[in-house]
Amino acid sequence: MEKKIDVLIKGQGVVGLAAALHLSQRRLEIALSTDLTQQGTPPKQDARYYALNKSSKEILEAIDCWPTGSDVTELREMQIFGDHESELSFAPDRMKMPLAWIVKASSLNIKLVEKIKLQPNITQALHEGQNIQAPLTLICEGKHSAMRKKLGVEFDVKPYEQSAYATLIETGSPHHGKALQWFIDNESGPEILGLLPCEGNGSNKMSVIWSMPSQKASEYQKKTDIEIAVAIDEMTKHQFPNLKVIGPSAVWPLSASKAKQWIGHWNTDSAWALLGDSAHTVHPLAGMGLNLGLGDVAEMVKTLELRHEKEYWRKLSDRYLLRKYERARKTDILSAWLFCDAIQRLFSHPSSLVKNLRNKGLHGVQKFSFIKSFFMLQAGS
Repeated sequence: MEKKIDVLIKGQGVVGLAAALHLSQRRLEIALSTDLTQQGTPPKQDARYYALNKSSKEILEAIDCWPTGSDVTELREMQIFGDHESELSFAPDRMKMPLAWIVKASSLNIKLVEKIKLQPNITQALHEGQNIQAPLTLICEGKHSAMRKKLGVEFDVKPYEQSAYATLIETGSPHHGKALQWFIDNESGPEILGLLPCEGNGSNKMSVIWSMPSQKASEYQKKTDIEIAVAIDEMTKHQFPNLKVIGPSAVWPLSASKAKQWIGHWNTDSAWALLGDSAHTVHPLAGMGLNLGLGDVAEMVKTLELRHEKEYWRKLSDRYLLRKYERARKTDILSAWLFCDAIQRLFSHPSSLVKNLRNKGLHGVQKFSFIKSFFMLQAGS
């Protein structure tokens, strides 16, 4: 069986599904390389949450996939603690929008899948041996993309010799939309502990993202929930009255990475482009990952709209169009990539001189509002 389509999307994550929905709105025939009906039921407790900025919110609202109720939490304040008692806090004026929105990953995925199933011009690759041909293939398979490897695209990876440990906790008191982050210099190595408010602004649940030496992360996977709760309580200097771990845990290695080539051609009538983690990853300390991926979606949609409205004679595989996408996203990604990498390395540096300078820097940023505004802009809020 042969089916002619416009765009084939490889990957079933948020970036790929959002791209499928946006392009289907532009009257393009879309095919997904996977069968979404095979996805399992999400767990009752899920430690995965996304910190999404205003642009990402608008991208998801445009396809009617923005979560509601307790599945989304307004991030109203953020407090950062360095070593030697240095602190930095971010809180927008009461009348302004939140710093970000903390969205439950499983709920967002459910909304996207449900919306996909309602679109008559989105086909799922249900039948083995189905020959799908498309002038444009969007590769959104994540940082371990098999298709990117098959294409031979060079993928520069900068490992941090750290892993992220994630879980879900109850703190014993409402978080009121406040996120907390600690930069800690331990004997085993530098660590970053982040707590994100979730399950609604009146909830006492927080998502934990803890960057630590990889060996320590492996050891923590073997600990009990009580042992993990004690460790978090100590790291947060006993800020919470009744802290306990309630969610499953996950561990993954941390690195920054980016592809050297984001677009390419199989032949004159068939092209490919990388989006999301298939093209780039950053350290999770600023919560930029999915925001950057959805930025890729927005730019690709903008690029193909230009073709539809003004340059309709161009093919979907047109090199000029795809180069516009690549140039635009590489420029935007570079500043965020360098920002996250610089902050991570600053707080990982072993030099006592650097430690003193960074703590003075936190005090300086706290004192001058215009510098804080710059940091908030870089974080995508």
